[in-house]
Amino acid sequence: MTGSLFVEVPFEVQKPQDNIRLDLFLASRLKRYSRVQVQNLIREGRVFTRGRAAKASFRVQAGEIVFIRYPRKIEAECPFNELDVLYQDQDLLAINKPAGILSHPTDKSVKNTVTEILKRQFSDFKLHPVHRLDRETSGVLLLAKSREIASILCEVFSNRQVFKEYHAIVIGKFPWKEKIVEVPIGKEGLNIYSRQAAGQGAWAKTEFKRLLSSDDYSLVSARPKTGRLHQIRVHLAYLGYPVLGDKLYINDGKAYLKAVERTITESDLNDLGAKRQMLHAFELSLSHPRTGLPLTIRADWPQDFKAVLSAYNEITQESVQALLK
Repeated sequence: MTGSLFVEVPFEVQKPQDNIRLDLFLASRLKRYSRVQVQNLIREGRVFTRGRAAKASFRVQAGEIVFIRYPRKIEAECPFNELDVLYQDQDLLAINKPAGILSHPTDKSVKNTVTEILKRQFSDFKLHPVHRLDRETSGVLLLAKSREIASILCEVFSNRQVFKEYHAIVIGKFPWKEKIVEVPIGKEGLNIYSRQAAGQGAWAKTEFKRLLSSDDYSLVSARPKTGRLHQIRVHLAYLGYPVLGDKLYINDGKAYLKAVERTITESDLNDLGAKRQMLHAFELSLSHPRTGLPLTIRADWPQDFKAVLSAYNEITQESVQALLK
């Protein structure tokens, strides 16, 4: 932190990003910013590395920290004093991320983020995030306890050597027992900057499997084989079965705009079917970066997820519990 008027948000450079331009590095990390917007931040003197204001053409080095300085804003008190630990050893920490908090600090939220909560919870060592989950997505989130392990894991994630399974409650009776979607994903380019669209951009592949269904809603397993922004949500919306409660991909994102403007109402949330998007990172499997042994980490569904499923007659409490065994 710097002074009382500003907050500095750190971004650590990992090995796969070694020696790339600063503006390209930050554009890859700031999902809500274009490269031009990043360059404007740099031009305004708000980006620092090695103790001084940086230039867009500066080449970042693995292991160093890049800071963006934002005006400090008043935040609501964080509702979490600590987060549930799913797995921990000398190299790794996996937590069950609750819905409603960001993985990383941004210009709008610092205290209500996973990294800041864990900094308070585990003050005796520094944690390094190696991937992220959307604010409204719950489930398994993995962090490293050293830069060395973080660098290895970033390469593992980049090379798609991690098995990830998500569970989603979708609108409608999902008609396929199994379905593979190979459709590119890129920015929609309309009035919501963060909204993605299927059919353009980078190649993306997701494997879906129907787990349970009623006449109106289905529980679906999603296994992304690529790592595009909002990939599961975009592919499900493309199929015509959007994630229940998804403000961004139901009804052209009108609820998302209302949420940003803080004008969203209970009636709007009822129309979406849930207060948040019903997407949960259920399982993460990989080879341990030090031992090479297989490691699988699971996170049970949160209460709001279970409550939504239990509300539909054809999706019984017994069938829900059987899936969790």
